[in-house]
Amino acid sequence: MNYRIMFAQEDAEAELRGILLESDMDMAGDIREHVLIKRHDEIIGGGMLTQTGTDVFHLIVFAVKESARNHGIGSILLKDLIGQPWKHSLNSTGRTDNPYTVTTVAKGKSSVFYKKNGFAACDFSLLASPFRGQCDDCPEKSDCTPVAMVYQGHDPRG
Repeated sequence: MNYRIMFAQEDAEAELRGILLESDMDMAGDIREHVLIKRHDEIIGGGMLTQTGTDVFHLIVFAVKESARNHGIGSILLKDLIGQPWKHSLNSTGRTDNPYTVTTVAKGKSSVFYKKNGFAACDFSLLASPFRGQCDDCPEKSDCTPVAMVYQGHDPRG
């Protein structure tokens, strides 16, 4: 199957928002900061990375359309995002040759998906501010069971 991964345009906002809402998330800023995965002309998933420090990124939101789950599409998108975070973070200061880190917060059972794709559970204190405290006052925290996750990447050239 042929997939395209690209930054979103304004006309994709309603469709991506619908996919995120299926996973109890929402847009995390301007639509143009989000990355989409498309099959033909259909948006089937998306996410948003931000650079939080030198060689440090945070995956703010990530979701795949419910009807497209369990077919490897999420792994395709996630591996592309974390394999080249400087390419998929609109605010990136650019690629370096250093090892890099991508963090996220997994909700509920999604930590299994992230672990399958190279992430490891970590302490919330390892996340950049404001992400380290994002779940502190959430009334749904006990139902959500959030898990801070970290991926250690390296430049494929070295």
